[in-house]
Amino acid sequence: MKKTFFSFAIAAVVAAAMASCGSKTANNGENQDSAAVENAAEAAPQAEVKIEDQKELTCDAYTLTVPDGWKATSRMVNSSCNMKLKQPPFTTAAPNTMSAMTPEKFAAEREKENYTKLDDVTANGHTFSVFYKEGANDQQFIMSCTGRGDGLVTVKFMTGAHKLDKAEAKKILEENVKTVLEKLTIK
Repeated sequence: MKKTFFSFAIAAVVAAAMASCGSKTANNGENQDSAAVENAAEAAPQAEVKIEDQKELTCDAYTLTVPDGWKATSRMVNSSCNMKLKQPPFTTAAPNTMSAMTPEKFAAEREKENYTKLDDVTANGHTFSVFYKEGANDQQFIMSCTGRGDGLVTVKFMTGAHKLDKAEAKKILEENVKTVLEKLTIK
């Protein structure tokens, strides 16, 4: 009887030990699973917004909210990006910065490139100097700038291929300039 009792006692101790280990294993597995899920969530990259779905383009110098109807066509790289309006005259806008540049020097450079000075545009508390030029194949360009620190924030606008007459395309291009500059916040 001693042997039987002793066998039951050993079996009970072994069963208790196994239950205890099993419980720890289950808890450890549970903790590991929860930690693994948590780590996977942290490690999973955020879904990158498609270029054309970007609603705001930002850098150290400015933030440009993409106007209605416009689509970003590039990501911000340093202080440069592009966006486009896909209706005639298919305007592209390319904001950027220029360091160690004055508005006067910018104007002189535009004059050398045969740009004509247009009326200034004031938007968000900044006055932009605006310059216009016609290129080959009836393409039209507008360059704008405003001072920021010891440099400039610039936005170059250009038309794409379209069937509008020059005067109508220029009028729409000038309206597009105002629309974009009103969405530009300089920091």
